[in-house]
This record gives sequence, structure tokens and C-alpha cells, in this order.
Amino acid sequence: MTAPVRLAVVGAGWWAGTHHLPALLAHPDARVVAVCDPVPERAAALAGPAGARTFTTLAEAVEAGGLDAVVVATPSAAHHAAAATALDAGLHTFVEKPMTLTRADAVDLLRRAEAAAVHLSVGYTHQFEPGAFFAREAVRTQIGRLVQVTVEFASRAGALYAAAETEHPARTVAGQHPEAYSAANGGGQAHTQLTHALGMLCWVTGDEVAQVCAFTEHQGLSVDVDDVAAFRLRGGATGVAVSSGATGAHLPARQHLRYLGTDGVVEQDLHRARVTLHRADGSQVVREPGQHEPAYRAGEPVRAFVDLVLGRGENLGPGGDAAAAVAATEALLVAARTSTMTEVASVR
Repeated sequence: MTAPVRLAVVGAGWWAGTHHLPALLAHPDARVVAVCDPVPERAAALAGPAGARTFTTLAEAVEAGGLDAVVVATPSAAHHAAAATALDAGLHTFVEKPMTLTRADAVDLLRRAEAAAVHLSVGYTHQFEPGAFFAREAVRTQIGRLVQVTVEFASRAGALYAAAETEHPARTVAGQHPEAYSAANGGGQAHTQLTHALGMLCWVTGDEVAQVCAFTEHQGLSVDVDDVAAFRLRGGATGVAVSSGATGAHLPARQHLRYLGTDGVVEQDLHRARVTLHRADGSQVVREPGQHEPAYRAGEPVRAFVDLVLGRGENLGPGGDAAAAVAATEALLVAARTSTMTEVASVR
């Protein structure tokens, strides 16, 4: 297709306003022409800088016409419905992570995108960093057969889960809206935080989790705050994943993956966008951002999405890998709830 790409942004919350809209307004080939949100005042506030029309639903915006693509930035529980509407209308679709909350819904979106012959991309921001390309290439070609993966994702999101269950969930915490982290909206550590690392794991290895057993701790809340899992990938490698939202405000967060192969090791620090390849001969190769480069480029996924729609570059948030991460997350929570080893059906 030809520029400009005409986009609707669905969900006028903190993330869309802080990251997606500025990135789209800065892209010379993007035009935000519609903003959809059930709260008219919120939609109007986001639409103002873009001069976009406002709608309470995506269906209304689709009916009005004039769209090429959609950015879905709603709370996670609403991802499937909004993305399905966009895909069924033949629109290229970008969905924030997690793609959906269930494997069935994720696979459904894959099928709809295939039927419509449009792009489906998911906003796993770390996958759009240069170091991630190096990690993927190194794991697949430099360390031999993958033997084991160790995942740790510690964050401070626990404060948001707690705030979502107060009497005034509409208030903000560090500028964010806690209601997006509630149980009803798909909150919890696995769905909102560990998904970053599981998404990266599936994207880097090109593999899927096949079996998982897990424990979760809710710390008196309706959602999981601490998660621990042991898993086996479909290709045979084993792994462990630990994640907690209880990291204190002044304590260091750690978001790290370690890929052990028969001929080397790759260590990937998501927090610092630093990747180290350890070769069997003892040598090392390090990739990290330059002195003046940000480690976390939050606007990059939607910028790259516009380029993808225009035929420039690959899909760095492919739906298949994102669906595999959803399936793994869902299985982890089922395994913890039922105290059983859970089999994970393939999404391919």
C-alpha cells in the first residue's frame, strides 16, 4: 500500500498517550485519524493532538471508513474483541502484549489474520531492540543445541495490582491507571509482566512451551504477584521461570534470560538491552546500546508496525510467537491452580 497509513487507536489510556501516539505523530507516513474509547473525554484528550475523530467503539470507526490499520491498546481482557473486529474488517492490526489471555483466543486471531491476508503484530517492546536481533541469531546459530533456559523477571507492578483493588481504582499510580491491572482486565504478574520474557523466549528460540508445572502466590490479592515455573520446550530444552511484582521501589529490578547450549551461552538482560554471547573457547561478544541510546524504546513497536504495513522490514512481533507466549502463560496459571503438570497444545 502507499503512504500515509491511516490508523485508529483503540484505548486512550496511559500507554497509548505516553508512547503510541507520540511515536505515530512523529512518523512521516502515519496519520492517526480515529481514537476509540468508551470514555468520550479520554478519547477526545488523545485525539486532540492528532486532529482525529473520536468514537466510543472500534465498530463505529470501521463503519465510518477511511482506515488502513488499527492499534489496540485497551486493557488485556479486551484485546481479542477489538483485534477480531479490526481483522474481520481487513485492517492490519497491532495488539499490545499480551496478545490475548487464552490460547484459544490467540489462535483465533491468527486464523482471522490469515483469512484476511493482513499483518498481525504484537507489542513486545524488547523484541524491537537491536540487541534482540543479536540474541536471536546467536541462540539459533552460535551455541549449538539448546539445552536449558533460565528466566527471571522481577518488577514493581505489585503496587498496581494492590491499587486496582482499593476503593478508588480510577486514581493513578506513577501516572498509570491501576484498573488495567485488575483481575477483571487480565491483570497479574504472569499476564502483564512475565509475558515479556516468555514472549522473548518464544521469539528468540522459535520454539514453544510443551509442558509446565508451577506455583503462584497472590499475597492476599485477586491476582498472582509471584510466579515460579518449570517447563520443557517442544524441541526438548528444559527451563525455569521466576517472576515477582513485589520488588521494592528502591530495589533493583532484574529481567534476564540465559540460554545454555552445547557450544555456548547467551545472556540477555532485557532491562539494559544488553546481550552477551559466551563461546566455548572462552571468547565473548557483547551487544548493548550506545552511550546516548535508550535501553527501552517504547515507541518503536508502532513505528515499526507502520513500516511493516508499508512493506518495509519484517514483523518483529509476529502473532505466532506471541500466541505461543499466551499459551505458556495460560498453562502456567492452570498448572499452579490445579497442582498438575500441564500439557500445552501447539499454536502452530
